[in-house]
Amino acid sequence: MIKTALGATAKWIAGESGWLVLLAVAGVGAWLYVQFAQVRADRDNAIHVAEIICAGIGTGFAPSVSQEPDAKGKLVTVAHARGALCQRRASDLADFKARTDEATAATLAKALQDHDARQNSDSAAARASADAARAAAERMETADAKAARTNIVDHEWFAAVNGVAGLRAPDR
Repeated sequence: MIKTALGATAKWIAGESGWLVLLAVAGVGAWLYVQFAQVRADRDNAIHVAEIICAGIGTGFAPSVSQEPDAKGKLVTVAHARGALCQRRASDLADFKARTDEATAATLAKALQDHDARQNSDSAAARASADAARAAAERMETADAKAARTNIVDHEWFAAVNGVAGLRAPDR
């Protein structure tokens, strides 16, 4: 019974093979049509995005013609393919950004070095000022002790007072 059913099915398929091939080709064709529609939509979307980007950087995406100097400096007419001017402008902007970033980094590095140098010199000046104030206070204590012992205020005491006040000692 199975042999009979399989034999009958094989005969029917052999007799209708033309229609079956046509159905298979139609199915593949429909699948390819749907795929091509998706490819077309993706292409149209990519072109639309490219046009928006090009408009954003100040150029067009369409093919164009421009006058440019040749190697000798003479103006010649140059035909540009679709997106060529946009690509050149985007490349120029990327180069500008890279140069600007490099210059900014160099400027910041120089500013940091200058800041560190000023901070180091300010720290050294503050240390020297603190040492001078400490030494002036010690000289004042010594001069006060001497003045209290001798009950005389002399030029050393005045020099110590001037030192505490941050003034230079009088010339002799």
